[in-house]
Amino acid sequence: MKKWLLYIVLPLSITFSIIACNNKNDFDFEAALKEQARRDSIEKVRIDDLIKKQASDLKIFANEKIPGATLVDSLGIWFIVDAPGDDASYDYKLHPSGRGILAPFVKVSYKGTLLDGTVFDEKDVEKAASFNLSNVIRAWKFALLPKEVRINAQTIPLNGLTAKGLKKGAKIRFVTSSPWGYDAIGNSNGTVKIPADAPLYFEINVIDISDKDF
Repeated sequence: MKKWLLYIVLPLSITFSIIACNNKNDFDFEAALKEQARRDSIEKVRIDDLIKKQASDLKIFANEKIPGATLVDSLGIWFIVDAPGDDASYDYKLHPSGRGILAPFVKVSYKGTLLDGTVFDEKDVEKAASFNLSNVIRAWKFALLPKEVRINAQTIPLNGLTAKGLKKGAKIRFVTSSPWGYDAIGNSNGTVKIPADAPLYFEINVIDISDKDF
């Protein structure tokens, strides 16, 4: 489920390209910020349009496969938590930089399918995989991280689906619109290709969560 920090690298590369095209002494920082804001606005329109176009199919899928699921309308994600997990099993920590959190590692078993039922990736408990949450697709970040954490009187928004996030023993099922999966890029995993702009369905069982890899 890795997606090499596309959503972090891309905006930075845009900004750096703007800087590179200007003489250091002539660089207009305000103009660069305006240009980035313009690009961000265009990207938001594109994402919102995809979410709107896929909403009907996701609603039908959720009603059939995830009865009782909750819709996060702004994201186009339907989810249900089948087991809350042990809230005491992990505490989020401030990143050494003082900005944001230290992204934890999760050990999980999971299954990912397309809406037609095609399984494109699967790990059972015996072959459980571990991931750092800084290196997974956005849909997994939404699913596993809490809405926010409070550390040293500082509230850090993380935009997760649930208040406390998913910790050891938690189980979740969700279907996500394509921007939070592999978006327009798509992906290949063995013999199964994930098409561009494909909504995805996941079943995830969190076996453990830690600051260190397993």
